[in-house]
Amino acid sequence: MVLVAGVMVWRLVHLQILEADRYVARGASQRIRTVPLYATRGAIVDRNGVDLALSVPSRSVVADPRLVDDPVHTARVLGPLLGVEPLVLEERLASDRKFVYLARQVDDRVVQAILGLQFSGVGTRDEQSRVRPDDGSVLAVVGRTDIDGQGISGLEKVYDSLLAGTAGEKVVEVGARGATIPGGEHHLTPAIAGRTLVLTLDRSLQFGAQRALTDGVEAAGATGGILVAMRPGTGEVLATVSVERDDDGVVRPSTEHRAVTWSYEPGSIIKPLTFSALLDAGLAEADTVREVPYRIHVHDSDFTDSSPHDNEEWTVAEIVRRSSNVGTIMWAQETGRTALHTKLVDFGLGQTTGLGFPGEAHGILLPLSEWSGTSLPTIAIGQGVATTPIQMLASYATLANRGVWRAPTLVLGMRDHGGVFESLGNHVGRRVVSKATAEELVVMIEEAVRSGTGTRAQVPGYRVAGKTGTAWKPHPAGGYGEEEGEVRYVASFAGFLPADAPELVVLVIVDEPAGHAYTGGSVAAPVFSEFAKFAVRQLRIPAAEQRMDLDMSERVMAATPVQTLTATSADQLAVTGLAG
Repeated sequence: MVLVAGVMVWRLVHLQILEADRYVARGASQRIRTVPLYATRGAIVDRNGVDLALSVPSRSVVADPRLVDDPVHTARVLGPLLGVEPLVLEERLASDRKFVYLARQVDDRVVQAILGLQFSGVGTRDEQSRVRPDDGSVLAVVGRTDIDGQGISGLEKVYDSLLAGTAGEKVVEVGARGATIPGGEHHLTPAIAGRTLVLTLDRSLQFGAQRALTDGVEAAGATGGILVAMRPGTGEVLATVSVERDDDGVVRPSTEHRAVTWSYEPGSIIKPLTFSALLDAGLAEADTVREVPYRIHVHDSDFTDSSPHDNEEWTVAEIVRRSSNVGTIMWAQETGRTALHTKLVDFGLGQTTGLGFPGEAHGILLPLSEWSGTSLPTIAIGQGVATTPIQMLASYATLANRGVWRAPTLVLGMRDHGGVFESLGNHVGRRVVSKATAEELVVMIEEAVRSGTGTRAQVPGYRVAGKTGTAWKPHPAGGYGEEEGEVRYVASFAGFLPADAPELVVLVIVDEPAGHAYTGGSVAAPVFSEFAKFAVRQLRIPAAEQRMDLDMSERVMAATPVQTLTATSADQLAVTGLAG
């Protein structure tokens, strides 16, 4: 009896004194459970507050394998409901872990059906699932999240830390069957919801851009296309759409934001940039005349215009209107390679725009030390240099801003869960060309739309300035396929309106148009016109006549002293909408 009592005493000392902490911790681990509280991920909305991506409550089916009575039977019943192989579920349910996922973010009807079966050890966990528009027009920009709600692409990735918020936790005391013990230990750290990301995009303009671009690509029999539009004064991107023709021949939205990630040879839409270097250097003016032949030989290559013509006296403005390759090359030789290269760098070619989008391409603008004998003539007309669509859009926005370059942006700012908005816009610009040079170029490219190669880009009631481009597309194996008669084209149009006070700048690219119509003026300019007609209504940009009426009203009001208005004249002004 003494011996037995001694063993019991020693065991009590061992349990309560020598290893008390270990057993207390073991008991707490069985009794105390920490439940994570996931923060609601912030929404992504367009400039008008329309949801582009948001998180909604969802439930996942989970299990505690220790409490499952019959893993085989449970797996066979749940497998068809969850769409998971029973053997996979059986392996999870037979494990020695405390917690396993059986299926993530399951439809509510399936959840209710499973809970109705009342399998021991099987339950649900509250989570958040990400919902996006079904049309796919903004998916390439907004990006995606993984199953745990972490951004893995697009703006979801760039602003993940701001969107994610801060997770919390709940500490509770539970019994042997997993039920919470009333009055037991309890501690709550609430989660802090993520902030809402407000984009510069306009969902309605996205829809109009996708429709106009898809129709244009289908009509041209092209392999794809890009349309991107923005406000030149602020750099805010209003719409950016990419489409591609799939293996079945159907034109669908691209999953890649090609306006930022794709590099291409721009062709003749680069010519206004070339002439900006000439005019800024004071080497010529818009009405400066020189003789332009049909063909010119530079180094070891011949360059021609698109259509044969005799030697003719053309002004700089006429060369731009006709999109003459030879005339552009001759004036580029006058400008010089150093001045041309410097000006293209000033416009942002060969470097990222500062948009901050994952995978943004630099384009290709070789340093002067690597220029060959034909680099000057080819780069001057948009071949031998690669740009991104967003770079060319920003360049034309610079002309619209009368020489001031502004970084494009996709984000207006952030809004916290209390509704407080914080602007993230960058409105600082830098001068690239003089105001006088920019105004001269605007007049030239406005004439190119009025009577030159871009007539199909006209928008009734609005003055449009822009330039067409038709570039050879390099083959993957090298060359352009001209010797084999397999030349592929990239057709484009870049322009803005109203030309005298621009509020919208747009770039349209049609990749590899098929058939006889393959030029920028025939396949890209009509898409610009179609989209611009929709955009001016959506953005309420007044036509020229409306602006004249508004200007007239303002002049009348300015010229009429308020103190001299009689009752009769005030009534008349009120009727005509000029009073008050």
